[in-house]
Amino acid sequence: MFTLIDDLPDGAIGFVASGRISRSDRDTVLEPRIETAIERSGHVKLLYIVGSDFAGYEPNSLLDDAVFGTRHFRDFERIAFIAEDGPYRRAAGAMDGLMPASLKVFPVHEIEAAKAWLSAA
Repeated sequence: MFTLIDDLPDGAIGFVASGRISRSDRDTVLEPRIETAIERSGHVKLLYIVGSDFAGYEPNSLLDDAVFGTRHFRDFERIAFIAEDGPYRRAAGAMDGLMPASLKVFPVHEIEAAKAWLSAA
């Protein structure tokens, strides 16, 4: 599921991913918030936190994520990605430079630094 993060800099949206992410989570929480941010400012500053209990995506949900990301490839301005050390941090780090958005990966104890980085642009 996605939990919204409220205390963010102007123009930024944020989510904590926990448990297993379903298609419904994407359709009712993630995608509408991202699309609203794009409508308001033309781009998205995103804080994405992988919760300690994150259990991945339901089948086909990851494909939906890829399709959505491709459709909005140029709409992301900055992405602050927070996760414990491990495969999610390495995967996010590997994406740096492969998309037009600025991407920065932060350790879990640097949430405030991630918020500050989002507001710097």
